[in-house]
Amino acid sequence: MASASAAVSINRTLSPPSPLQPSWRSPQPLRCTHSERGVSFDPGSAFYRSDSALGRDLAVLAATLHRQSRPDPSSPFLCLDAMCGSGVRALRYLAQAGADFVWANDASDALRPVVVANLSRLHLSHGDGQRRWVVSHLDATRLLAERYLRREYFDVIDVDSFGSEAEYIRAAFLSLKIGGLAYLTSTDWRSARGYGGKCSLSSYGAYIRPVPYPNEIGLRMLIGGAARESAMLGFHIKPVFSYYASHGPIYRAMVQLCHGKEDDIRVVARLRLLDLMNWGRFLVDVQTEQMPLLSQLLAHYGQVLSMMPLPSLKC
Repeated sequence: MASASAAVSINRTLSPPSPLQPSWRSPQPLRCTHSERGVSFDPGSAFYRSDSALGRDLAVLAATLHRQSRPDPSSPFLCLDAMCGSGVRALRYLAQAGADFVWANDASDALRPVVVANLSRLHLSHGDGQRRWVVSHLDATRLLAERYLRREYFDVIDVDSFGSEAEYIRAAFLSLKIGGLAYLTSTDWRSARGYGGKCSLSSYGAYIRPVPYPNEIGLRMLIGGAARESAMLGFHIKPVFSYYASHGPIYRAMVQLCHGKEDDIRVVARLRLLDLMNWGRFLVDVQTEQMPLLSQLLAHYGQVLSMMPLPSLKC
């Protein structure tokens, strides 16, 4: 089973919402303004960690470069944030990555006033009446499966999940355009350290034993699970970068979905340990042909950081 290589346009006209597009409500007044890389938002009651800003920086920069390098840069650039929390990632995809449309979803409908208020900082629609964003509150796997069944495919899908829940990976690949980027997450540190063999085996198809380099193993476990899921669908992936943060700990990997299976499985290749502008150390898994994109991303990241204001919190 495989998704079509060409995406069908999502209907973004301002028509009455479907059951998967809950009615828009007036945003509530903002109580607290937080600034991340120059983008203001209110975290409200949603879980938010300023320490994770680096992971969001890399996602925005990778999405920007991907938008510019597409075969048809003039086509609508569509992003989906499957577990959006306060909506800061969706807001940054719109404001900084140049997304034409972002679908922001979170399973908790209690966060709807917060997400809507944050996204309302940008206009709801373009001048031609096309919507710029939609907010929904569904299970991430159900939302992604619905998008696949409606033949609505995205350029970037960001799933910031918790624990070792990996069932969303296949659904994300099914609703992703060929050549699109999927930003995957795991916070399962027990499996990465070899203490959750049954869990890692059922979630990622990997039995992990205790080793002195668990952070690297956690990233390879996540990428290997994604490679297995893509192969089962008739695709293969190319890792763009992988990122480890100790404050979770959090394992994140950006992978590109490619058409067809690889005869030679070389998904997890050379491991790079980079020290980036005193922001700490993170691991990057890349294939040789992906190095130019990574170098461009890091160079662009340095330029952008030099122009961005420091985070601030005003309540």
